[in-house]
Amino acid sequence: MNIEERVRIAVLVKYYGKLLTEKQSTIIAMYVDNNLSLAEVSDELGVSRQAVKDALDKALSSLEKYEQVLGFVARDEKLKQTIENKPLTNIDMATRFEILSILEDN
Repeated sequence: MNIEERVRIAVLVKYYGKLLTEKQSTIIAMYVDNNLSLAEVSDELGVSRQAVKDALDKALSSLEKYEQVLGFVARDEKLKQTIENKPLTNIDMATRFEILSILEDN
């Protein structure tokens, strides 16, 4: 898994992670955040490698489906781009940083 995929998953988890099961969240954290292999995750959890792969695939699929349906990540990215590209005459710099900070915290 390359860095772009890891970043994408981290963003999706930030927005939709609470919609995953506890097991799915744990597996994503171990595999993506802690950079463990499927075999290492399966050893830690005491389940088969295939069970980890299936749960991970289902979790990632769910995250992508949530984004397709709800579109919160795309909406916030578009809003962020709009704010960053606004001329300073339309929005003062302090307000711009405040809004961008809020978007990054969510």
